[in-house]
Amino acid sequence: MRLLYLFLAGMVFGVALHLLYPLDRDKLHKPRSTIIYDKEGKIARIHLSSDGFVRMELNASDISDDIKQVLVYYEDRYFYYHFGINPLSIARALWFNLQNKRTLGASTLSMQLARMMNDNPRTLTSKLTEALRALQIEWHYSKEEIVTLYLNNAPFGGNVEGFYSASRLYFGLEPRNLSMAQIAYLLSIPKNPNANRPQNNPHRVEYLKKRVLKRLPQTPQIARALHESLYPSRQPLPDALPHLSAMIKSGGGVHTTIDLRLQKSLEEYLKSSTQELAHFNIHNGAAIVLNNKTMEIVAYVGSNDFKSPKGGQVDGIVAPISAGSTLKPFIYALALEEGIITPLKNLYDISISLWGYAPQNYSKRFTGVMSASEALQYSINTVAVELDKVLGERSLYHLLKKAHLRSIDKSKHHYGSSIVLGGSGITLLELAQLYAALANGGVYREATYLRHVHASKPIVLLTPSSSYLISQILSDVPRLHFGASWEYIEGLNRIAFKTGTSAHAKDLLTVGYTPNYTVAVWYGNFDRTLKVDTAQKPTGIRIASPMVIKIFKLLNDTSWFSQPSTIQKQKICQDVIALGECKSFIEDSIIEGVKLQTPCALLRPEVLAKMMESGTIGSMEELQRHSCYEEWSTYKPLIASPIPNAHYIHHKALPDELKKMKFECYSFDTNTTIYWLIDNRPPLQATSKTPLFEYLNEGRHTIRCLDQRSKMQTIEVLIEEM
Repeated sequence: MRLLYLFLAGMVFGVALHLLYPLDRDKLHKPRSTIIYDKEGKIARIHLSSDGFVRMELNASDISDDIKQVLVYYEDRYFYYHFGINPLSIARALWFNLQNKRTLGASTLSMQLARMMNDNPRTLTSKLTEALRALQIEWHYSKEEIVTLYLNNAPFGGNVEGFYSASRLYFGLEPRNLSMAQIAYLLSIPKNPNANRPQNNPHRVEYLKKRVLKRLPQTPQIARALHESLYPSRQPLPDALPHLSAMIKSGGGVHTTIDLRLQKSLEEYLKSSTQELAHFNIHNGAAIVLNNKTMEIVAYVGSNDFKSPKGGQVDGIVAPISAGSTLKPFIYALALEEGIITPLKNLYDISISLWGYAPQNYSKRFTGVMSASEALQYSINTVAVELDKVLGERSLYHLLKKAHLRSIDKSKHHYGSSIVLGGSGITLLELAQLYAALANGGVYREATYLRHVHASKPIVLLTPSSSYLISQILSDVPRLHFGASWEYIEGLNRIAFKTGTSAHAKDLLTVGYTPNYTVAVWYGNFDRTLKVDTAQKPTGIRIASPMVIKIFKLLNDTSWFSQPSTIQKQKICQDVIALGECKSFIEDSIIEGVKLQTPCALLRPEVLAKMMESGTIGSMEELQRHSCYEEWSTYKPLIASPIPNAHYIHHKALPDELKKMKFECYSFDTNTTIYWLIDNRPPLQATSKTPLFEYLNEGRHTIRCLDQRSKMQTIEVLIEEM
């Protein structure tokens, strides 16, 4: 009975201690390092924990039987038989210490785990505290959980904590891939972490390994381990994905969609290519690769060198840039859906002015008549601006808003027509997602970099038919632009391809795509005050395109799009304007159910005047029979010559008769009489489309053309003699 009372009293005392000094379980679950894995489970990057440690968590399922065996035999062979304190070990230690006058430890695995909670001096008080905590640990956790907690909290020298961390940093291996000899050496380190870690005492590795292994039952496996040579060394922390990892805040393992092999190749490519572009005064670059089927990001390089003082930490994939000409394909796709164009329909590329905005082509020249496909392939600004204007409520602005792009945060009026040429701002990620929509039949989704996280809700921007036709048109771009530089495209599989160059070459872009992948590359300067050397004519095609082609060769994607059944071959009239009988028929690709149309606004005064000048339109009477004539009759007369704002130079030696200039004006009135008003001279009567020749002396001149409706066009020219 007395023993029972003692037992009950002990129980009451123990419970009281437990209630007065509860176990702080948070100390056994310290902040973890963030480990970023690629899509195959390879470690791409390791971040220190919030308290500055490499502390990687080992799951119980990843602890092999070999690890458990070595740990228990070396640290606490009676671990599975005691309740946190081993009375036999304590008695043995006391006897040994008294007889030999040196210390023999009696700490169990649970007591050592308790010591890891508070790194207190080794005193009798701390020993008693550890004993209490060991009992509490055994009360709260199973034996298997205690093994896991020990392996995750054990010190391995410096700022390395946990068996997983040591396995990665000292051998570069996952714990499941360690040999018995490697396990033995690693589990020797916590006895004296700073003395036993490999960088401090490499000559002790063999001794420490054998000391552990000799405590185990001697089997053939242990015999082999005893003879195995080890060469542990502190490995550098994996440091891929610096920009992407900056967006990941949680500790523990994060499984991404990144292909680490591709990622490292892109990092190397971008770094070396940017070094080669320094003579252009270009110092930064960024690249992203999407898997179009899953909308997973498979490579993400935010800058050419994260450690560079020239903006290396800036993330060029989410930083705002100008799209240049890269948004034009979406205007053409919308125009295809509205029946405004077909791939081979002819359009006019000539100078226009829209509310004071006069877009220029990169070449500073105007081409004249060209097909819609050619206008897109050669990135003609004037045609894209005109098409966007006539699209009205289906314009590029509305498409970008429908996609919920965060960069498009102002009104349509704010951007105006400049949005067509990249005046709105966009990110490389948004641009890649838009092109992935073309690859996905017009369906837009935001990309993801996390595994098992689905892309955003799909948004239908375009039809599969228009997306396919645009892809076909853009797939000829590499051939057109690199035909003379065969080494770039030799062996290249078919890809759709669009380039962009912003004003003053601040942004140099190329986006390429296939059914499976979208690749977007940008070069420029994060420091926007740095001026790119435009004298060397850097362009998206010249600077960014070789990188896109290099990446696609690495991807080796041979897939291509299947033609939708809604696309039919049909003979169409290729004439810019249909007046009477068609002059040019051609077989073209037509979207089923789309009614072809030519909006009157596309046939603006400059186009009509050009067609009159070329003889395509014989007379004003022909125009009067067209359904658009009512609108045309409201146009001002158009001065075809002299060229507005031109600078003419005459040689002084020439007689005035040879310096006479051609004056030509077209009126859209049925009455063809016009009047020329040159500076303050008396009016000169003439006829629409009939040229007049007049001499202008040196200086600036104001020239007006007035028709019978009192509508007047005004231009200025400068004459210089030398």
